[in-house]
Amino acid sequence: MATMGRLQRSVAILLEREGQGEGRYLDLAISVRLADVEEMPDGKKRWVTEGEEELIRVGGRWDRSKKKWAGEATKVVVLRVHRGQEEAARWLARWFRCRITGNWSGFHRVFSALFLGGRRGGKSHLACVALILYAVAFPRSLVWAISPTQEETDELEQAIRSMLPRRYYTFRGGGAGKSVTFRLLHGSRLLMLSGHKPRALKRGRVDFALYNEAQNQHRAGYVQLRGAAADRGGLVILAANPPDSPIGRWVEDHYEQTKAGKIKSVVFELVYRNNPWIERDALESLRDELDELTYKREIEGLMMPIGNVVMHAWSDRESWKDPELGWVDITPEFTKRHLGQPFGYVVGMDFQKTPAMAATVSKFFRDPEFPDDEFMCVVDEVLATDSNESELIDALESTGRWVPGGHLADDNYRGWKEDGDDPAKPVHCAVVMDASGFWQDGEHSKGKTSDLVLIARRWRYLFKPQKDSNANPDILERCKSANGRLKAESGRRRLRVAKHCIQTARAMKLWENRNGFPYRRSDHAHLCDTVSYKTYRFWGRPKVPKKVGGYEGDKKLTRSREMKGVFRG
Repeated sequence: MATMGRLQRSVAILLEREGQGEGRYLDLAISVRLADVEEMPDGKKRWVTEGEEELIRVGGRWDRSKKKWAGEATKVVVLRVHRGQEEAARWLARWFRCRITGNWSGFHRVFSALFLGGRRGGKSHLACVALILYAVAFPRSLVWAISPTQEETDELEQAIRSMLPRRYYTFRGGGAGKSVTFRLLHGSRLLMLSGHKPRALKRGRVDFALYNEAQNQHRAGYVQLRGAAADRGGLVILAANPPDSPIGRWVEDHYEQTKAGKIKSVVFELVYRNNPWIERDALESLRDELDELTYKREIEGLMMPIGNVVMHAWSDRESWKDPELGWVDITPEFTKRHLGQPFGYVVGMDFQKTPAMAATVSKFFRDPEFPDDEFMCVVDEVLATDSNESELIDALESTGRWVPGGHLADDNYRGWKEDGDDPAKPVHCAVVMDASGFWQDGEHSKGKTSDLVLIARRWRYLFKPQKDSNANPDILERCKSANGRLKAESGRRRLRVAKHCIQTARAMKLWENRNGFPYRRSDHAHLCDTVSYKTYRFWGRPKVPKKVGGYEGDKKLTRSREMKGVFRG
């Protein structure tokens, strides 16, 4: 009998450890804490628990009989995050507080979050912490973790096992069409799924999800998740490295759209340098083994061009950003030196009826810390799809003029001076345009030219991309001039695209080479042309000047001698 009693107690203990004990009350509580990491004399590292900060606590004591929380837990599982994860972890903690209370006041609610970075930044660890938080906080919830293949779910499974005490869940392995499942004692389920077939994710409701290694999965799978999570207003976390193949290009799009504020999402960039648990030298030593592009993408976590692209010096992080607050606007003095008159803006224009008439608006700046440098920033963009030059001007004239604080509501772009304009601070535009616009229009119509349409609309200050020549510069030379401003050999970057100019940023990043030459039929070519016309005009290497009849320096009156003051240079 004594033996049987010991056996029963042993079985009870095992059942309790397996989460199948008969006790009425069970502790289910998670505390996420921000802590520092210190290195010990023997070289090992450990958490510094003194002074650590609790970011959020969820769960409590679960009443199995009444199926509800019954107060605070006596034992709490602590999950710690390091300083390199702090920004994202604080945001997650706030999201959970809003989700638990149902009060989103003062919080910008979004429905997806992108954890982006290179190797060993802590993306997957933090994402698994979020999965566990949700599964514990909300009884009977359904949480998914999707990896590119079933085999790749092993990493996530092991991470969950290392964080959750065995007494919190029962476990069912995968195989034979079944998913790896952690079932918590209050009914929540955490499933490990494969995203190999996106349509297979259309399987009903999900409350919270992780799309792991998103750069290796299809956008269709993410769309399925977002739709499934809509029922409960849940969150989809994307954990991704910068993509290196076409399947992951949608992650770039998601990143760009989020940065531009076009979609309800957030981005957190986690980098290995901020991870105190790794040996940084081991990763940095790969600099001698990897090419520059791969190193920046895989190790530093930078968005780099995918494939063979024209603007190879483009960087999302360095090239796609607003002018710095301390920069000085030198557009008037810059344009007076280069174009003979001061202007407030320089508009690059390219004329093609199909796919679109394109224009980008630029200003020029000086950084007080580097007074010898001149920076060009694209501050606006206009695409007039399947249209003509007049409709392009309509779009420009209906666009609020950009100033450092945003766009003006009461003053738009214009190509003419007005009474009352401050000569020292002009606001009208100069145009550096496709040279072919001086002898044809965007539809290539006989006897019609783009410049005369602009002049008829009072846009009179027209300049060619190549001074002292009627022809467009060689396309390869134009692209070299743009790449040189994006990043010079010295490492200096002096060309930017403002954050709201998402179409120009996309074009600069994606315009592809074909057979070693910029692909002229690409939809991205024309916006890039409007940028490179300007970079070549101001910083390119023009051909040796030739005497052209009727020209006087860089100015020429138009065909109609009565149209005084019209520049055609």
